[in-house]
Amino acid sequence: MFRIFLTALLLTLTAQAAAAANACAMPGNVNQMASEIAAGVNAQRRAHGLAPLAYNATLGRAAMTQACDMSVNNFFGHRGSNGSNVSARVQAAGYRNCTIAENLAWGYPTSGQIIGGWMNSSGHRANMLHPRVAEMGVGITTGSKGPNWVLVLGRRC
Repeated sequence: MFRIFLTALLLTLTAQAAAAANACAMPGNVNQMASEIAAGVNAQRRAHGLAPLAYNATLGRAAMTQACDMSVNNFFGHRGSNGSNVSARVQAAGYRNCTIAENLAWGYPTSGQIIGGWMNSSGHRANMLHPRVAEMGVGITTGSKGPNWVLVLGRRC
């Protein structure tokens, strides 16, 4: 229970800081949605014999940066409006990565649909089930076509 509370607190602080810096909107239940994504990722990992991922606030900031960028600038893609890629965003956030991956989605109204969609996509599934990632961060913002969802998975060097 404490771990869930701590994760929710970290998600709140990360999401609020990123949203304030980027002037983007978040769903009212962003903490619940992010916790559900984290739980769904870890359930899939356990079901496939892999260790669960820890939540990392720095990866969360990088995820929120991309989610906010997509919302504010009304686009969808792994390349940021400034030309950045996920590796550049996590490094700018202060995360020294040896392995990094990013899953995006938009328009799905629930976290369960996102996990299902990602598991049915070979590239997204491979990211979620990557044996060398150890941590994750989640970013969710309100976009013009529904929520923008960003999952960043990584392992520090």
